[in-house]
Formats: sequence, C-alpha cells, structure tokens
Amino acid sequence: MKEGVILKGIGGLYDVMADGEVFQCRPRGRFRIKGISPMVGDRVRFAPPTDTAEGVLEEILSRKNTLLRPAVANIDCLAVVLSVTQPDPDLYLADKLMISAERMDVSCLLIINKTDLASPEKIDEIADSYRAAGYSIHCVSGKLGRGMDELCRDIKGITTLAGQSGVGKSSIINYLHPSVNLKTGEVSKKIMRGRHTTRHVELLPLPYGGMIVDTPGFSQLEIRNLEPNELKDYYPEFRQYGNDCYFSGCTHVSEPDCAVKQAVEEGILPEDRYERYVYLIKEIIESRRNVW
Repeated sequence: MKEGVILKGIGGLYDVMADGEVFQCRPRGRFRIKGISPMVGDRVRFAPPTDTAEGVLEEILSRKNTLLRPAVANIDCLAVVLSVTQPDPDLYLADKLMISAERMDVSCLLIINKTDLASPEKIDEIADSYRAAGYSIHCVSGKLGRGMDELCRDIKGITTLAGQSGVGKSSIINYLHPSVNLKTGEVSKKIMRGRHTTRHVELLPLPYGGMIVDTPGFSQLEIRNLEPNELKDYYPEFRQYGNDCYFSGCTHVSEPDCAVKQAVEEGILPEDRYERYVYLIKEIIESRRNVW
C-alpha cells in the first residue's frame, strides 16, 4: 500500500503521484456506493497497478479543505487571475473567489495578467482595489514573462489558479512549467470572452517544488449559502474597523456611525470594492427572498 496525491481524474481513472512516480488507479466500488468522489489534491492510500491488475484507490485521507468549483482538495493558496483587458476584468468574480479563500482559511494572492496590453494607470486601478486587503499582488505578462520570476517565488504548496476564461491561466502555467505546454486560447472578438482551453482539473508538480492546479475557466461562483451578516468577516480590510463601529455586529451597510463607511468616505478603503461588497450583500438577501 502506498500514499500519494491525486493529480487528475478522467473517465473513472485517477493519476496518483507517490515517490516521484505516477500511477493510474480506479476507486473501490464502495466509494460510489457511499457517494464519495475522489478529487484532485486528495491524499490517498492505494494499491499500485501490477502486471495482472489495475491500481486501486483504497482510502481517501482526511481533507483539510475543498473548493467545489473548481473541484480541488487540500489547497494551500488560491491565486485569483484577472486580465487587465481581453476580457475585461470580472471583479465581482474575483471578490467571490477571495471570499471562498477566506472561508477555507487558505492564503490568497492576486495575479493581474496581460499587463503588456494596458497602461500603468489601468493596472494600478485594478491593483488599488485590493491593496487594503493585504493580498499579495503580482502584475504580470504571461505572454512576455514579465513579473513571472517574482510570482514563482510566491507560489508555495498546492496553489489553485482560478478566474474567468481567457485571462491567461494556461499561459502563466506554461511559463512556470514549460514542459507542460498547455493549449492557450484566444478571446472571441464577437463577445470578448475567453474560450475554455482547459477541459478538466489537473494538479501539476512544479520543478522548484509545490504544485499548481490548472482549472477550467468559469464565469459564476455562488455565495448564497452565506448569511448577509457573515459576509463582512471575509473582507480582511474591514477587520481593523469592526470594533470602532457604534453597533456590535455592524454589517457596514445601513447602520449609522460605521467605521468602515467612514474609512471609505475618507479614501482609506477603496470605494469600488466597498460598493461591490454592498451589492453582494443585496444579492444574498435577494436570493433568500426568492427562495420563500
């Protein structure tokens, strides 16, 4: 019996890496009976394949976290990828991904890609929206390799790249690990959205240590299972002001004497990120209203 980590799964077959080797395994039938689905990033016990038998996944070890979309287990860092243009950055999706990272208690970093296609002012405008949150921010060009060495040094453990289609995740991974040679896609000129070039989730070991997850692009991420008054807890830049609000449990939306709103008015906290926060609270409230 060996222990390893699942790199990818296609058609009921899973690639498991252990001791520098990759083994193909099928899960025991009891997983299906119990409704258990192995995930990329799972640490597992398995019987390696032999000349006469397939490899078999015997046990999935305890997960420290899971991200359901994309489906990845045991991640250490969520890297949110935005493009400056082509396609235009989806900051609502970025905020939702960062909320997911905070809820899982994993680190988060922001990658702003395609900096070769935009002015420094446009790049700074996006970065300024997140500086107060304290996230590590990397402004890069995956195509030209600009800023990629600094990004390499910041990636540790299992890191998931996530973001909308067409932002250049595959180009970034091709730079980090040239032997992977992932297919990259162009942005549709008609709808200005990226085409999906990644069809499945795959965990890629990096030459300098650590692993990175290439995931299919997506355009939606739900946070409706949150209570409206919980959302503030997943904004790091709000935490230092919470105790200064007049009301305990202040949601920083409609309450008077709110320290967060005051920080926004004074320009200490970015107004655009705060406005998206208010919109997301309203989205959560509206979704609950529609249920009833």
